Amino acid sequence: MKKYLTADDIANSARMMRTQYRGTIMIIEGSTDMRLYKRFVDDRKCRLIPANGKENAIKVVEILERSGFEGILTIVDADFWRLDNIDFEQRNVLVTDTHDLETMIIASEALDRLLEEFAAPFKLQKMRTPVRELLLEAAMPIGLFRWLSSSSKDKLSLRFKDIHFDNFMEVFPLSVNIKYMIREVKENSHEYSLNEKKVKNEIITLLKEEHDPWQACSGHDMVEILAYGLREVFGNSDSRYVTEGIIDRSLRLSYDITMFRDTELYRSIQEWEDENPAFTVLQ
Repeated sequence: MKKYLTADDIANSARMMRTQYRGTIMIIEGSTDMRLYKRFVDDRKCRLIPANGKENAIKVVEILERSGFEGILTIVDADFWRLDNIDFEQRNVLVTDTHDLETMIIASEALDRLLEEFAAPFKLQKMRTPVRELLLEAAMPIGLFRWLSSSSKDKLSLRFKDIHFDNFMEVFPLSVNIKYMIREVKENSHEYSLNEKKVKNEIITLLKEEHDPWQACSGHDMVEILAYGLREVFGNSDSRYVTEGIIDRSLRLSYDITMFRDTELYRSIQEWEDENPAFTVLQ
């Protein structure tokens, strides 16, 4: 039932919470993100509510702001906002440094800790490109394809959820086969009229424009590619059967408060606390 809750439903939940609790209320996109953020907040003075998506989270804050509700904020993924030059300077809406929370984690030492657990050192030594850089390069075509499909670009409305990465990954070098990737997304979306050649040319053009990969690449795609790379290229015996879910969970568990303190998002939360002295978020 939670996935059917509207922004008004969640705003009403926040109002009900406020009748018995005077501290900060932070709206989070989803329950997975909430499990990570709750490790970094002061749970006596800050409570989290999942909003079932970015649009919902922002709407909840806007609804509550209009009624003069204090001590409310949300953290959402930047997604393609920076590539689209969207102004997101709303005082109670904070965004991730990179495309999403997963890419923030991959940018941190959490990735290095995971590789210590699942990668074979001698295989890493033989590789010419560091794993983090390799993941960005491999994820860039699909990240740009997602951007191309988005409402701010060509509005292709394609379905990327549940695509099978094994159908378009190349092993040597670890990379995405753009032709097969487009076909996989096309079939997954049942958009059989999609002009594959035209889309491929558009992706190649975007690649040449050298957009920031940390803003273009989806964390989910990078985790899928990392899991594939560990299984097929640079993993140890423990990584033979790793899945995207195992890698995603391991990265989150490896990400600690010291890494979070190095982010712009952490500093944004501190600034929000300075502007709202009656309310606390961080431990």
